[in-house]
Amino acid sequence: MTVATAQSRSPFGHVAARYVARELTLVFLGVFALLLIIGLSARFIGFLQGAADGRFTAEALWLLLALRIPEFVQVTAPFALFLALLLTFGRLHAEREYAVLATAGASPGRFLRWLLSVVLPVAAAVAVFSLVVTPEARKLYANLSLEQLVDSELDALVPGAFHTHDSGRRVSYAQSVDRETNRLEGVFLAERQGPVEVTIWAESGRQHRHPVTRSRFLELRNGVRYEGRPGEAGYRVVEFERLGQRLEREAPIPLVDVRSFRFRDLDTDDPKQAAELHGRIAWPLMTVVAALAAFGMARPQPRAGRFARTVPGVALFVAYYLALVFAQDGVAEGVVPRLLGLWFVHAVMLVVAAWLILTGTRPAGRLWPSRR
Repeated sequence: MTVATAQSRSPFGHVAARYVARELTLVFLGVFALLLIIGLSARFIGFLQGAADGRFTAEALWLLLALRIPEFVQVTAPFALFLALLLTFGRLHAEREYAVLATAGASPGRFLRWLLSVVLPVAAAVAVFSLVVTPEARKLYANLSLEQLVDSELDALVPGAFHTHDSGRRVSYAQSVDRETNRLEGVFLAERQGPVEVTIWAESGRQHRHPVTRSRFLELRNGVRYEGRPGEAGYRVVEFERLGQRLEREAPIPLVDVRSFRFRDLDTDDPKQAAELHGRIAWPLMTVVAALAAFGMARPQPRAGRFARTVPGVALFVAYYLALVFAQDGVAEGVVPRLLGLWFVHAVMLVVAAWLILTGTRPAGRLWPSRR
């Protein structure tokens, strides 16, 4: 007992703890940054396509991307930590560093305390994002969507490209766009008004706002306006030097998204809101439980590489995540009792993690039977 106490208070414990925590933190930051960049890049491409289609301005693109970052952080951090634990302890086992530390007095319990010094802060950060930051970001995103991010459809014009609006009822085109002066060159507008189609060609156009009513107008110069029914004669053709047209905005459709509700505003009597509450609590819990499972299964078989447990580990994490998703859907649909929520999924995974730790920290001779 005296020897064990001396070892626990010796500088070895502090040095080993700092070493393991440093290795785990560096790998986690690298994996997290890589996954975050990949996820945001894919989302950024989608936003670029939306800007090209005229759904919002190019200036709003960066704001949209910023509002999606909290959700990506919340989703990426648990998986990145899981992979970091597999890679870090897989390397410690493969290079016999784990065995050296264990021989020097590092028990599985001490390893768990060392890794929890990294896991618990990450789980706390995930909890802050899941419970506070991400819902607020979703709320801002929804509000901006209601405002449509664009004062008028012409603000989203990309030079040299046709844009459809209002479910294809209107089409707009501009050969060139000067956003500093709100001037358009080579303007084409087409709109269907019931059975009548109106088409306008103009050399140039300029947007301005009425000083009193604050309504927006498009002033076209030197063009031709065609109005008539497709397939019939008698089109009305008007040449103009100057034509003014008011730019109307479509009325926003209010959307109710429980994911944007504040945590204290969620009503547990409503199945969908109860499911959302359990889903938010699940993220930090999943971070800790999955980390324990990763520590238990990180040990590769003899003569296997440090990455041998990566694929089975990812499969286990995906199964855990999908089980939470299905259970959350069950709560929202009333199939799973609201009081039970997702706790049974966490409990099952915690039992699996405990079994993996018990089997993964045994001596090699006891973990795998002899091949004799």
